[in-house]
Amino acid sequence: MTLRNQFIDAIIDGKFGNGITVTRQEFMQFFSNENSLTTGCFLSNSEIITGAPHSPNYTHFTLRISEGRYRVHPGAIEIRMQQRGML
Repeated sequence: MTLRNQFIDAIIDGKFGNGITVTRQEFMQFFSNENSLTTGCFLSNSEIITGAPHSPNYTHFTLRISEGRYRVHPGAIEIRMQQRGML
């Protein structure tokens, strides 16, 4: 499973964050077993507006709402819930 799906699943399941909002610190702590080079830039790279263009297949799905604080786009949550058979 991709880190993206693991992250969105954790948000859906209420494992961390506040609703659809998460801080970089919460993300880093929750995924502390993952490569820190990946987790350190994951949220900023996933930003819809300013995320780095890694590949044509990379889907941006977060919005930075303040320094170190991100909101997961509701559309990304809906798609993942459909994939999981929840909707």
